[in-house]
Amino acid sequence: MREASTNLVYEFVKNDARVMALTADGRNGVYERIRAEFPAQYMDYGIAEANMVSSAAGLAAGGMIPFLFGTTNFIAMRAFEFIRNDVAIPNYNVKFLGIFSGLSRGGWGATHQGTEEVALLRCLPNLVVITPATPIEAREATRFAYEHDGPVYIRLEASGEPEYLPENYMFAVGKGQEIRAGHDVTLITMGAILDAAIQAAEEAKQRGLSVRVLNMPTLKPIDAKLIKSAAKETKGVLTMEEHAVEGGLGSAVAEVLAEAGIATRFCRLGLHGCATGCGNRDEIRALNHISKEDVMRRIWNMMEQ
Repeated sequence: MREASTNLVYEFVKNDARVMALTADGRNGVYERIRAEFPAQYMDYGIAEANMVSSAAGLAAGGMIPFLFGTTNFIAMRAFEFIRNDVAIPNYNVKFLGIFSGLSRGGWGATHQGTEEVALLRCLPNLVVITPATPIEAREATRFAYEHDGPVYIRLEASGEPEYLPENYMFAVGKGQEIRAGHDVTLITMGAILDAAIQAAEEAKQRGLSVRVLNMPTLKPIDAKLIKSAAKETKGVLTMEEHAVEGGLGSAVAEVLAEAGIATRFCRLGLHGCATGCGNRDEIRALNHISKEDVMRRIWNMMEQ
């Protein structure tokens, strides 16, 4: 995801002198290339994310289009007050690329596991919050961010995620996608955990269950129509996310169902507070009960009810 997104930022920098590549001691190979080839459009603020955000607001006020690249916890949570006051409320044209979101840096511990920022950011005015599930979606979300006049936050998780979207996919705010059809249970996912949902749906098929899989890249606005139709057409809804269920996808889907008055079996699969333990992504998912096996257990429990 990171390469798909930042490669497009490189193209923007090359073709539009208004685009700035900003980082806070977190650049990748693409941002290094921008630094070398377009030094006038690159700035590194060191470990001073709040300063970077405020500076980006000033650049945007002057007509520039800054793309900020940094670790999720530091760019979104350490600098939250500055995002709120300096960017979101005045509606400045600042773009945030939050890296190492979810459990992609599980071995680095809670300080680098970005698992709460969607809950924080989705309540802010004007700010569009996007959680891509695949590299193509990350690329097209970045294209949307460049074309959109206003602040955008893109939650980039890891690298090398499998692709489930077509090359001609067009990102649209407030629109989810049905990745897999099914009539027994609906799995709604946010981010790269889509892969585990698809694996679980395939395993469920081998056991005689038909599982629908929906990808939900934005929570505000959320695709309420897609959620409501799935809840009516299947026997239960289960949400999956590498994020706290409080304020994340699970909460957003619950809000849609409650406000629509739809009674259905419903389960939120995600984190309750910060993640437990350290390890690679699969190990952390297992420790926190959001692995493919946990999904299968929840599906069977839901069907038994």
